[in-house]
Amino acid sequence: MSMQFRFAKADEYPAISEFLDTHWAKGHIYTRDEELFHWTFRRTNHWDDNGYSFALAEDNGELVGILGGIPFVLNTFGQKSKAVWIVNYVIRPDHRKGTGALQLLSMFRKAPFEATVAAGITKESTVIYRVLRGQVLDPIPRHFMVLPNGGERLARLLTIAHPDWPMERAQALRSALERKSIPETRIESHAGLPQDWDQKHWPSFAEKTVGAERDSDYLCWRYQRHPRFDYRFISVADGPRAGLAVWRLETIRRRTDNGLEDVDRIGRLVEFLPASEQNARDLLTAFSQDLCAAGAFGADYYGFHGPSRAWLAESGFTAVSGLADAAGIPTRFQPLDGKTGDILSAMFVPPTLPACSATAADCSWYWTKSDSDQDRPN
Repeated sequence: MSMQFRFAKADEYPAISEFLDTHWAKGHIYTRDEELFHWTFRRTNHWDDNGYSFALAEDNGELVGILGGIPFVLNTFGQKSKAVWIVNYVIRPDHRKGTGALQLLSMFRKAPFEATVAAGITKESTVIYRVLRGQVLDPIPRHFMVLPNGGERLARLLTIAHPDWPMERAQALRSALERKSIPETRIESHAGLPQDWDQKHWPSFAEKTVGAERDSDYLCWRYQRHPRFDYRFISVADGPRAGLAVWRLETIRRRTDNGLEDVDRIGRLVEFLPASEQNARDLLTAFSQDLCAAGAFGADYYGFHGPSRAWLAESGFTAVSGLADAAGIPTRFQPLDGKTGDILSAMFVPPTLPACSATAADCSWYWTKSDSDQDRPN
């Protein structure tokens, strides 16, 4: 077998979709939503408009392997370089012997990309990344918060997700996660991205962190132009600077004999960029008040950044890793699924970059669930 490798052309979505459906996952969202696929793999100014950032492996013109790439700008303490998230990495079973898989991966492990990141990988595939001397990370930390008077709603949700749980078990998690109160002081906030975000606000955060650059180009593409989700921005002033939070409201639905049934509402916090410790409190107060107004019982957040995680914990967002029944807190809500799973990742990055740690208080990597394509419809 002699495989050839190239990037997909703009008219090859049908072939990629069929391959995903057959060899990746039946009914995967990218096979059902061409617009979402287009948005993900044809990011304006980051890839050729005449094709997709999707690598193909072929044998005599027949598609035998795929690997998607999502280009982004990597910020390293204020310095920029090109990087890429990789997704949907699969070789047809009859072509898995030999070097084809490595050659396909190499399509995104060369110039202009200085870093290659695989987010949301399976536990089984971590072996491959270790063999290739990639860094395999601990699961991305998750924080969870239940609003005052939202505890009974959480307990009900847990018993729906886990029919075999006694109510006492659900109530124990409720006690660990429910906030006693939220400040009644109304925080002056704005529902949008500050116009001078790139000039006055992002640079101060960028110089202290490592991760995908959260400039206006990225934030507008990732959230304001997302084809399916309606993300909400909260900005709160902190002297001459401003902090930013981005979140979306998700309706929790369960499967029934008559189709999907609405159960409750939860907030998914996907960006938390406070300008200071006090600004973090103000942002989370404004966020909590918005959650109440939206009818949500609570919210969750995934992120590595050490200082941000500490400020979240101080404001009632509990780190679930320390809870006895952490694995029982659902992660998928459409439809509701009691089977939870960690978000595992691996990466190939320059050795000069700092370690990405799930436990270090000073972890400088700013990386959330919205990185790569992890926050998307099921």
